[in-house]
Amino acid sequence: MKDAQMIWTREQIQKRLLEVKAKGFLPIPDGMYRRDEGIVGQILEREFDIKENNISVRDLGSFELKGMRVKSSKLTLCHKKTDAGGLSPIEVFDRFGYEKPSNRDKSILKKKLFTTVTSKPNKLGLHLAPSGDKRIDMYHNSEFICSWNLSGSLEKINAILLVFAETKGATAAKDELFHYISANFLQNLKPLSTLVSSNIIVIDFCIDKQVGSTKSPHDRGPHIRIPKSKLFEAYELTEKIL
Repeated sequence: MKDAQMIWTREQIQKRLLEVKAKGFLPIPDGMYRRDEGIVGQILEREFDIKENNISVRDLGSFELKGMRVKSSKLTLCHKKTDAGGLSPIEVFDRFGYEKPSNRDKSILKKKLFTTVTSKPNKLGLHLAPSGDKRIDMYHNSEFICSWNLSGSLEKINAILLVFAETKGATAAKDELFHYISANFLQNLKPLSTLVSSNIIVIDFCIDKQVGSTKSPHDRGPHIRIPKSKLFEAYELTEKIL
């Protein structure tokens, strides 16, 4: 088993990518299935002998490894809770969540907060603004709501290997298959002020709870993301390697 913190050379990375591509469509290994979007990256990490981790060291030494479905609209850079001093994600949900029937069962009423926040106010009045070169603040109109310190996260994703996968089967189903077909090195993130003001970095809230339930809300994020259409705008240097 390779060390998750080993320094992979470009030649080693390209060789492994070609080997993975040659395997064709890969199934989800036994015991790995989880109903979330992260499986596309987790299978790729397994092919590189990388154990799932949240440490600050990049997966491949010089590059953080990221997998993405070809048909996905956004790349998740990281999951990040809000910092002390503002509202927690659940407090944001309590204040700005809305009631709506469940998509699976219209007879069930849910409180939801599924919303994308950018530099422009959304329908809930929420919007983002950079604060220095490492922090993002969120406002409701002119009222400060919360913030995220991205210092460690931005450093980790300053250089990534982004690999795209074609898929077969229903998205997030147990029998979904993945074929990793192309890859790019992306290096040197642009300044945070540019990323936020240009809506290159956005934040998605994905929280819900059945109305009347005593269970805690189901919080899947918040997600710090880049829309697929803006991925190559986010970095100063890009290079296709597969």
